[in-house]
Formats: sequence, structure tokens, C-alpha cells
Amino acid sequence: MIAGREPLRRLKEDTADLHQQAEVHVRILDADATLTDYRHYLAAMLGYHESVEELLAAHEGLRAVGFDAPRRRKSPMLAADLGALGEDPRAVPRCGALPRATSLARALGVAYVIEGSTLGGRYILAKLPPPLAALRGQATAFLAGYGAETGAYWRAFAAIVASAVVTPADEAEAVAGARETFERLIGWLAPRTRAAGALWREAS
Repeated sequence: MIAGREPLRRLKEDTADLHQQAEVHVRILDADATLTDYRHYLAAMLGYHESVEELLAAHEGLRAVGFDAPRRRKSPMLAADLGALGEDPRAVPRCGALPRATSLARALGVAYVIEGSTLGGRYILAKLPPPLAALRGQATAFLAGYGAETGAYWRAFAAIVASAVVTPADEAEAVAGARETFERLIGWLAPRTRAAGALWREAS
């Protein structure tokens, strides 16, 4: 790893390989993507996000540095999207193989992956193929993320990372947390989705 990079840039560059692998399992931007593909995508993301969000909400260190995990929950958006499609979100399996958040820096690495998805979601929302485009505004709350405040939420998160991840050891821990989060996500998505997207393409 290269020394001297600012923390978010290092997180992006040092997880790029896993980011690409994760995209292989979220193919709702394919021209032939179907409503069934989209349902599978929403269910898989709900099962992972809800579990990870609970992990982050229980982390006292994150609360201490101003990361408001309850306010940043995206699982209610996913549940609402599934409900709009006639699915029962309560029936969705939840992921039990979670990344470790054994330090503040590592927890911020976990949060980086989850928060980064809000940037990629906006990209996906604008690029949905014709078979799914009609869902905009009806079952796309998760892709819309924080709406007009998505940029502000990301900048606030970036400021937290910059203030808390300050040493080379911190950076290594944050990268380890982010990589494990991607690895767990890949393992969760692989058997549950048809296949690639751009969830974290714009995260930086």
C-alpha cells in the first residue's frame, strides 16, 4: 500500500479489486434485466444492509465521532421498495456472516462500503434499463439514497474519516474493515442475485 494518500482515496484504491468483484453480482443495469432480477437484488441488499447497520449502530466509537448510524439506515428504504413490489420484507433472510468492527478505524472501513453505495445508487437510478425504468419513484427509494442530501451526507462522512483515521495503523485497519465488508458482501450476493451494477462506482 502506498503511504501518504488521504484516507478515502486509500480506501477506494485498496478495495478496487473487491469492488469490481461485487459488481459482478448486481446486474440490474443489463439491458435484459427483469423485475425478478430487481426483486432478488433488493432482497439480497436488505439481508446484508440490515445486519451491517445493526453492527454499526451498536458501535460506541462510531457514535462518539459523530457517525449517526440510526439516521443513516438504508434498510427501511429497501423494505419499502420490496413492499411496493408486493413482497414481504420480513421474509427476507438476514446475513449472519458480518465483517468485524473491532476498532473505530475498522468500523469506519465497514461504514465506507455501506455509505459508498448511496453514491453508486444514484448512478444506477439514472441508468436503469427500459424494463426497470418505470419503477423510478415507485420502488427505488434505496437507489435514491438520501436524495438531494446524498452529497452532504457523504461529505459529512468524509470529514469523520479524515478526523478519526490519522495514522498508518488506522488506515490499515480501515482498509481491512472495508475489504472484509466487500468480501462478506460478495459471499452473500453470489448465490442470491443474477449477476453486475455500479453500486460503489462513484465513491471516492
